[in-house]
Amino acid sequence: MKILHTNFHKGWGGQSNRILIVCRELAQRGHEVAIDAPPGSELVRRAQAHGVRTFEEMHFFRGLHPLSLLRDIRAMRRLLLQEKFDIVHTHGSQDAWCAAFALLGMSPRPHLLRTKHNIFPIREHFANRWLYGRMTDKIICISRAILEYCAAKPYLRRENLVLIHSAVNAELYARGDREKIRKELGLGGHYVAGIVGRLRPEKGHHTLLEAFARLKDRAPDMMLVVCGDGSIFQELSDFAKANAISDRVIFTGFRTDIPDILSALDVFILPSLSEGLGTAILEAGAAGLPIIASNIGGIPDIIEDGASGILVPPTDVSALAEAIMSVYSNPEKAKLLGMAAQRRVRQHFSEKALVDKNESLYQSLINAPE
Repeated sequence: MKILHTNFHKGWGGQSNRILIVCRELAQRGHEVAIDAPPGSELVRRAQAHGVRTFEEMHFFRGLHPLSLLRDIRAMRRLLLQEKFDIVHTHGSQDAWCAAFALLGMSPRPHLLRTKHNIFPIREHFANRWLYGRMTDKIICISRAILEYCAAKPYLRRENLVLIHSAVNAELYARGDREKIRKELGLGGHYVAGIVGRLRPEKGHHTLLEAFARLKDRAPDMMLVVCGDGSIFQELSDFAKANAISDRVIFTGFRTDIPDILSALDVFILPSLSEGLGTAILEAGAAGLPIIASNIGGIPDIIEDGASGILVPPTDVSALAEAIMSVYSNPEKAKLLGMAAQRRVRQHFSEKALVDKNESLYQSLINAPE
């Protein structure tokens, strides 16, 4: 098969990671795979390092940029006519619109797929009904919550919705260098809570810092590691200073050594306000960490409350603080939760399962009778 994946993000996150896993493994299975992403994107850089073919002509700018969109559509159409892909697999609104317009009037045309990575609303207007209901052959949903949201749309047929969870390399995250990071960050023998993810409002960093501030006297040896970068860094830094916890909160910025970062933690926390699935939770689970996260979106697909982690209502600072204390004060409970999370990730969220399901879906579309 000849497959093109498109993505508009320039940075790195769960979405980009999923695309790279699928493309890298499909290429190793003998398929012709390529990725189209903005120039200089982290996905392009990593894909090239793995020998995956890339294109960087399209910018996929967010917002209203009609001239740029027109250039992207023309470039995409030239690419599709030249390369004759069997599958075009999009991952966001910008690249999905570009691909759909580029395919207009093309016959025969490649099958158009879209993975919906989040539960952000799909606006109700005729253009979206056309894009999702008519032009897109299949919509892959990365969690049950996203699938049920899409299934409620009257113009989306349930048979065109496919559930395929994201995945991680469990072995990679199980062998981080704990002492290296603890020494680098000056963590010593402290108890360390941590979060990994883009510094954006929907990840719930404000809730976490407020809960941590409430615990500064109850857990005087606890440190907080905030790994990632993004638009709310200054807000978080200012909050930490205003609440006299800046000496116990470490902002690492963007890191590529996530297995090592996770190995340095004693508990992983992700109090998201919105989450399609939660790749960071999969990584923490693979690392064997006890996990505390919001009972929202796709997170319950991964975490069974009380069995493989603890779920709390989003934005509930008190509930989050008590959940952190319950793990902090009970090492045996924390150990059992971490072991259960690791087993669950290994059994249900493997890279092989992700790639197998994508490959099978592509084959079914290509082999379907006209």
